[in-house]
Amino acid sequence: MEIEDKINLLAYIVPCFGSNDSAQEQALRDFASGLKPTMALIRSKCPDLSESDIELISTEFLAAEILKPRGTTRDKFAKWIAAMDEDEVKAPLVARQQLRRKSQEEMAVYRKEQADAKAELEKQRKRYEEVVKQAREDRSMVINGRTGKFEEYKP
Repeated sequence: MEIEDKINLLAYIVPCFGSNDSAQEQALRDFASGLKPTMALIRSKCPDLSESDIELISTEFLAAEILKPRGTTRDKFAKWIAAMDEDEVKAPLVARQQLRRKSQEEMAVYRKEQADAKAELEKQRKRYEEVVKQAREDRSMVINGRTGKFEEYKP
């Protein structure tokens, strides 16, 4: 699994610890004991998937169904997974890949916008410097700091 997927899995699992709820503790044990059989079943249904994809799909299904206390039982979960076809099994993976692609596209757009904004700011800065330089060369009046009045500029 990729690091983002592992962090996501931790976000599911970590809050379940230390609840002092026996049902939650049982759900954690069911999650852990269900990993190998779930991965084996998904591996048999989708032999073309990589091991990391199998791990991702298995943990997603288990986290969504088993980690909720008093939720789906192990038997119901096993029947549900067994009844799925290959496309249904791959659905979380497809959804995750679409999200990744979309976020990468949005990041590319964002970076381009940032680069354009930086270039525009640099262009404005140069234009400002040119105006200031031109004003220093061409000015004929200045404000006298002591009197607060305009006076002729004498270089």
